[in-house]
Amino acid sequence: MQKYTVGGRAYYRIVESRRINGKPTPVPIMYIGPAEALVSRLLAKTDDSATRIRSFQHGDIAALKAMAERLNIVGIINRHVPSSRKNISIGLALLLSAINRVSAPCSKSGWTSWAEQTSVEHLFNVDPKKFTSQFFWDCMDDVSISALEAIEDDLTQCIVQTFNIKLDLLFYDPTNFFTFISSDNERSTLTKRGKNKQKRFDLRQFSLALLASRDSKIPLCSHVYEGNKPDSKVFPETLTMMRRRLERLVGKLEDLTIVYDKGNNSKANQALVDAAPFHYVGALVLSQHQDLLSIPESEYETLESGNLAGVHAHRLKRMVWGAERTLVLFISENFRSKQVRGFQQHLNKALEYLKTWKAALAKPGSGPLSAENAEKQIDQILAQQHVKDVVQVEYNKRRKGSDRLSFNIDQDAINHLYNDVFGKRLLMTNRHEWSSEEIINAYNAQSNNIEANFAQLKDPDHLAVRPQYHWTDQKIRVHTFICLLGLLLSRLVEKVAKEKAGYTGSLDGLLDRLSTIRLAMTLTAGVRGRPKCAWQLEDADPQALAIFRALVPN
Repeated sequence: MQKYTVGGRAYYRIVESRRINGKPTPVPIMYIGPAEALVSRLLAKTDDSATRIRSFQHGDIAALKAMAERLNIVGIINRHVPSSRKNISIGLALLLSAINRVSAPCSKSGWTSWAEQTSVEHLFNVDPKKFTSQFFWDCMDDVSISALEAIEDDLTQCIVQTFNIKLDLLFYDPTNFFTFISSDNERSTLTKRGKNKQKRFDLRQFSLALLASRDSKIPLCSHVYEGNKPDSKVFPETLTMMRRRLERLVGKLEDLTIVYDKGNNSKANQALVDAAPFHYVGALVLSQHQDLLSIPESEYETLESGNLAGVHAHRLKRMVWGAERTLVLFISENFRSKQVRGFQQHLNKALEYLKTWKAALAKPGSGPLSAENAEKQIDQILAQQHVKDVVQVEYNKRRKGSDRLSFNIDQDAINHLYNDVFGKRLLMTNRHEWSSEEIINAYNAQSNNIEANFAQLKDPDHLAVRPQYHWTDQKIRVHTFICLLGLLLSRLVEKVAKEKAGYTGSLDGLLDRLSTIRLAMTLTAGVRGRPKCAWQLEDADPQALAIFRALVPN
């Protein structure tokens, strides 16, 4: 029992002695309150059995902490940001924030409430009440952009060396995240309106480009940039960053292959890739190679090996953008079905708009004031891809009423889309020695790796970048780094769980299963009424415990 004073008033708490930095240190485990609360407890009916049992969410927190200690995350961060706040290092503050993003993403003001329900206080010997939103903001202010780059550089080198991550096949792709930063906020130049991938075109956004390994989906290089920049415009800058990072990681790049999508393509960008020492697998826009679309399916070969057995593909070499490249044209039935469903939805919506417009034209005085306005309205209705190719619309202002608008569907054009266009993908590579199966599998792995990471960063239950309540560019960059740090730790936890415990499920499933492991604190009266504290794991699912023990040393 320990007495302490706050604001001149005496309070009591029960503390446990632990050795911290080599010194015995009292760590609070229960707050009793003022003297009157202590008297009430003494006068209340008691016995010698356990007086208090409380359990905390523990498994996921302990697994992430063990991984962070293995990599010396706090030490790496503090090497580049050596300051501290409230005697808590910046490295520890960022790590604890990252663990929250993994476990249950919340605002900085909600962090303390979350931490008090977990074993954070016990594992890290910290007082969660000190971690206010202002404390986190102050810590984030201390982290410069150059420090973030240096920390990421050291972290990736440590991870690749510690876990022997294979860097033979890497995946690059950008995405964006919408924010609620107001339009009149002039402090942020990162957030701009652009083509948002979650369809929130009304909001400002920032973009994130990521390079990840096929081995365990480890993020290796990140680049945060303005939300209104097209992917192809930022690709040269990101390519330079990736090349520097990879040269520090592996030295020679001749054995590496980078996979990227057609959104990053341009003649100038491909020239930069051609000049780089690594290999590539990329996609081309089929509409820019109409002659390949006309190749009859009878000239395709049927692949016979592995997961691509039965897929039809056509392979050739061709000069594209001034260099000979191996091209692989293949048909994906899954992709075809998705395109058909999406096109049908857009077509039905356009036809509904046209029918509604035609009915409205029957009213006197209705309709566009000029032919130009009518054309603009038609273009808006037929704006979705391929819809304009199959719907023929005419507006004749000399007619009356609803007869001014007429439209019909070109069934031959629809058949052409379904039979000759949908489902086809066109890949290019300078891996001339690879089989068609290897090229296609390398490209298909993009969705299983980099896009899986993006989906995770937009998952509200684990690792979400949102909610993010930051209004300046510097804090947005630090916040994104914290989320990526959580992703790094999670992917490594997943890797160890698969290798040592035979786990085969998803990352979400793993984190959910680990969170069921709870740590119980039992407080008993002990000899002569002296309180004794004991910590032990609660009974849990045996499989979850097996995974936990593989991740957390005894």
